[in-house]
Amino acid sequence: MIKAKKSLGQNFLIDHIVINRILEAINPKLEERFFEIGSGRGELTKIFVPRVKTLESVEIDKYLMPELRKLELSSENLKIYEENVIKITLKNLSQDNFKYRVIGNLPYNLSSKIMLWSFQNSSHILDIHFMFQKEFGKRLISSPGKKSYGRLSVLSQYMFKNLYLFEISPESFKPKPSVKSVFIKFIPREKRDVNSSEALLLQDITKLMFSKRRKKISTSCKDILNHDDFIDLGINPDDRPESLSVEDFVKITNYLLINKNG
Repeated sequence: MIKAKKSLGQNFLIDHIVINRILEAINPKLEERFFEIGSGRGELTKIFVPRVKTLESVEIDKYLMPELRKLELSSENLKIYEENVIKITLKNLSQDNFKYRVIGNLPYNLSSKIMLWSFQNSSHILDIHFMFQKEFGKRLISSPGKKSYGRLSVLSQYMFKNLYLFEISPESFKPKPSVKSVFIKFIPREKRDVNSSEALLLQDITKLMFSKRRKKISTSCKDILNHDDFIDLGINPDDRPESLSVEDFVKITNYLLINKNG
């Protein structure tokens, strides 16, 4: 039996009740193409292969590959990549410009990087279903005014609509993690490009504000916006960044692009 590697943040999903809940929530169709991040021991892979048109799955752990290669050989519509997903670009795989449905039980230590990868590849994604450590998942979908609301919340919700699906107990994994997990669905927003001038400036503004989250936004942004600018935008200059909605951050971004030349 292959043991999970702590260095790779591995926690294998073993609970078939949870696997069936995941299958029901995603509701795969035979005409759909799927991309899986983290094949692991193939528990989800085996369930999805007979229910979809194609499944491309990436796994970085070479010690898991022998069993995954056997599964690949027995499944005409399955392709396994032994690679770090960060190095894969969906555009290069999607030769006829189709969009993938992306699934994954994400390693806790790579969740942020994989979300950033999702932003970069969003134009080739139909939807995403990810399992995260609960605390990280809460940060992604958090709302203004909550302690968990921060830069990652703003960027994630700028790029994706989200839907919290359900919580998963530590007992559903092997080895058992010390925290609960959550299962969340994301749908890319139309006409949002993480490399656009708007998105790049939004990243800079959120970094500036949330690095000084205890300060008033008029103080943290004093070099780029004045008191009257915030008034013009209908935003209280005495607010702190965790009080601002995603729409407020977008308003500030576009105001700077138009009036301050970025």
